Amino acid sequence: MYIHKKELLFPVEVKEPNPAYAAAVLEQFGGANGELKACLQYFAQSFSTPDPAIRDLLMDISTEEISHLEMVGSCITQLMGGPDKEQMMNGLGSDERKMAGEGNLLSDAKGYVNSMIHQNSTVQKSTILDGHGLDFVDSSGTPFTGNFINNVGDLVANLQSDLAAELRAKKVYEELYRHVADPGAREMFQFLIDREAAHAALFEEAIERAKGMENKKAEHTGNHVNFYPNLSSGGQAMTEFKFAKNAEVFEGPIFSKK
Repeated sequence: MYIHKKELLFPVEVKEPNPAYAAAVLEQFGGANGELKACLQYFAQSFSTPDPAIRDLLMDISTEEISHLEMVGSCITQLMGGPDKEQMMNGLGSDERKMAGEGNLLSDAKGYVNSMIHQNSTVQKSTILDGHGLDFVDSSGTPFTGNFINNVGDLVANLQSDLAAELRAKKVYEELYRHVADPGAREMFQFLIDREAAHAALFEEAIERAKGMENKKAEHTGNHVNFYPNLSSGGQAMTEFKFAKNAEVFEGPIFSKK
């Protein structure tokens, strides 16, 4: 079962609304390398994971990813600037009052948003159609899909996908840190960069544990495992990688040995 605590894992305090920034951060709300993808992927993988320790690890990280998703959603909402009825109702016309009541007026950023609406289709949709409600879409407005989830039933393959997911998410947050200048959002990005790095380290350790388990029950391999494909002329791979140094080298078609 899940229990929700009424506080964020890490405080999110955006300094001022900026719809362009909000659209960028959507990448980690509903994108292919975002928090929803991570929590669902690890959650789904946990059911078929035979090792209790790795299964527990997947559930722990999956649950933390839900907390990250909550933080990202809070950040986007603050960047969009929700309706502020107490400060803005005075002086508004009837049409504007109706918009504010429906959540379609951005406090302290109305003029800026009016220009941004015409420049970014993702901001358009969030402002006009959704009334500030968050959709599971990426920064270009592409909807989330279950095709983002990697779960093949092979423990090592799954964990390697998880490691790659953490490294990709870390890279996205690093890019967001570079391009989103809001200091409050950047504090959140730095926290999430650190947490993705921690998850990556945990998955690296889990991969080694899983490989040890797999070696004990290794499937029979054929005759073509210990081959190196020297199929591009020049380069350093054959002299730098241990596998290549100990392998048979092929530079063309491989024929069956009789």
